[in-house]
Amino acid sequence: MKEKAVAILCAATKSVYHEMDGLDVYDITRDARTFPGGMPIVAHPPCRGWSQYAANMGHVPIPEERELGLWCCEQLRGCGGVLEQPQGSTLFEAAGFHDDPDVYCTFVQQSWWGYPIRKGTWLAFVGIDPKLIEVPLRLGVLPTRAFWDSKRSLRSATTRGFAEWLVALARIAHEREDDGTLGQPDPA
Repeated sequence: MKEKAVAILCAATKSVYHEMDGLDVYDITRDARTFPGGMPIVAHPPCRGWSQYAANMGHVPIPEERELGLWCCEQLRGCGGVLEQPQGSTLFEAAGFHDDPDVYCTFVQQSWWGYPIRKGTWLAFVGIDPKLIEVPLRLGVLPTRAFWDSKRSLRSATTRGFAEWLVALARIAHEREDDGTLGQPDPA
């Protein structure tokens, strides 16, 4: 059986997602806002306009990036899948995720998937039964920094393990029906 296609919204240009099969990847060269829908998503909207870290470092958000974050939240609600933001992001609050019964939010550390340092991350899931989300908690062991080539790539990179886990979850998501209710997942 062919795997369900998944759209990756707002991927980094050199993201590991470009190396994976069955993905429709939207990066800066392929505007995510051209995504027509029709498949579950994994979204990594720019965090500069939403994160406490970026604000504390004096990073000025580009207005379109904040709008893109909210647009990605709308895509998540309509298509199902998962959306990622760093610890301290205010995007989930702005999108009303915490008050939405159709959105399941959880916190993870990306080091559990091989990220070289602790990187607290909030995930929002739509169309995925929370009982099916198995988080690989790993305590006390962090990989080396040798894999990473710069501070910039360290902050924004996604490990292959984390990307594969997010895509696998998005593949079991189901879309909303025309009446606004969540549909049924595709049979396996």
